[in-house]
Amino acid sequence: MTEPKNPALEKMLMDVPVRVDVVLGEARIPMEELMALSPGEIVALERQTNEPVDIYVSGRLVARGKLVVTDGQLGVTLSEIIDSRPEAA
Repeated sequence: MTEPKNPALEKMLMDVPVRVDVVLGEARIPMEELMALSPGEIVALERQTNEPVDIYVSGRLVARGKLVVTDGQLGVTLSEIIDSRPEAA
């Protein structure tokens, strides 16, 4: 690993908040069915309960993980880190 060219800039960037989204799954249903949904109905997702969830940072897939409950809140345990950096030219 190379040393940062500007350590002060790197330190400042480490404090920048980023959006993290955990995607449980997706569903594709016709608009007619979507418009007919009412409270209490279930929309089945295209993912099994034992499959890992996708973790996105600022819209980019970076990891997969397993849902957990900690202190009464949902969380995610990372199970796979995805290297989505562009290849060096």
